Amino acid sequence: MEKLKLENLDILKDNIIQLKKLFPQVFVEEKIDFQMLKELLGENIDIAKESFDKLVNYPDPYCIELRKKIAEFNSVNMNNIIVGNGATEILFLYIRALKPKKVLILAPCFAEYERALKSVSANIEYFELKESDNFYPNIINLKKEIENNNYDLLLLCNPNNPTGKFLKLAETEEILKECNKYDTKLFIDEAFIEFLEDGMKESIINTEENKKNLFVTRAFTKFFAIPGLRLGYGMYFDKELEKEISEKKEPWSVNNIAEMAGLTVLDDTEYIEKTLKWIAEEKVYMYEKLNEISGIKVYETEVNFITGKIDEKLFSEGLNVKILREKMLEHGILIRDASNFKFLDERFFRLAIKDRESNDRVIEMLREIFREKGVKSFNE
Repeated sequence: MEKLKLENLDILKDNIIQLKKLFPQVFVEEKIDFQMLKELLGENIDIAKESFDKLVNYPDPYCIELRKKIAEFNSVNMNNIIVGNGATEILFLYIRALKPKKVLILAPCFAEYERALKSVSANIEYFELKESDNFYPNIINLKKEIENNNYDLLLLCNPNNPTGKFLKLAETEEILKECNKYDTKLFIDEAFIEFLEDGMKESIINTEENKKNLFVTRAFTKFFAIPGLRLGYGMYFDKELEKEISEKKEPWSVNNIAEMAGLTVLDDTEYIEKTLKWIAEEKVYMYEKLNEISGIKVYETEVNFITGKIDEKLFSEGLNVKILREKMLEHGILIRDASNFKFLDERFFRLAIKDRESNDRVIEMLREIFREKGVKSFNE
């Protein structure tokens, strides 16, 4: 290997650290065992060896190859794409570029929205996604809210985190149309949209409405299961905003390994098809089986997690999500305490949807816990 330039040493070190996180077993005495890597990657080993040579160079600060691939994947122009160190970086960049003063958030939702908005001292208001409406927004009331309050920005996640509910294109188009009437910017977080079989078809990106006020963000970390690499992107159609974001974005925030991963996974049609089939089956299975357990209520989901609620009687007797979480942890199962989401309380929890064996283990453990509380599964 050619002698490294001093200015490249830090970037090389960072990329090797990332490689170690992914494949720690291939490092033997601080050297890469390519034979072991071959066993892990199979026919992709030649690509891996070729790509490793790239680690001695700085990443492309403009991520041109990856932006081209993302643009092709979404049928948009490459100039409409920005890539970042996870979708969270994109969110913060957008907020700092826009500097909105008055913002409406559809909630419950991802907590980082509020943190990003507080970083620019925005005035935040909330539009509640009510349980009585099955956590879907009342579009008529939302349109009135936009009309009457002169918001700079409306922010929502679709599919929603934590409820798993999804608004189809006709519904998000209606929201965008209303935002355009009053020059309100619309930020839609589609981090989980790949989990829907018709998600890409129903994305707001496909709208025929004017998209100047629209910004959409996505993440590789969810569907493609690479959270450690931190890779996300945004799609926007406003030249002025493009300039503002470009000026505020730090160079080289996406490392070479993350970019290579992004280029690879978007071509992995086999993984995409298998994952969609698996999620489609398991989310129905989880919903049906969890609904058989007396003492909890679960809500239908479109994604790879499902939200549940402890019933009022058991909650009044002292069972809450913190106790439930502790009991599940005793058996090596981690559930998400959803009580810190806006408008949710200590009755709510969220479960990850995994493979059948893991899902059955969660279901059986919940059965056991609620049996201890004096309630039994309906099918027993």
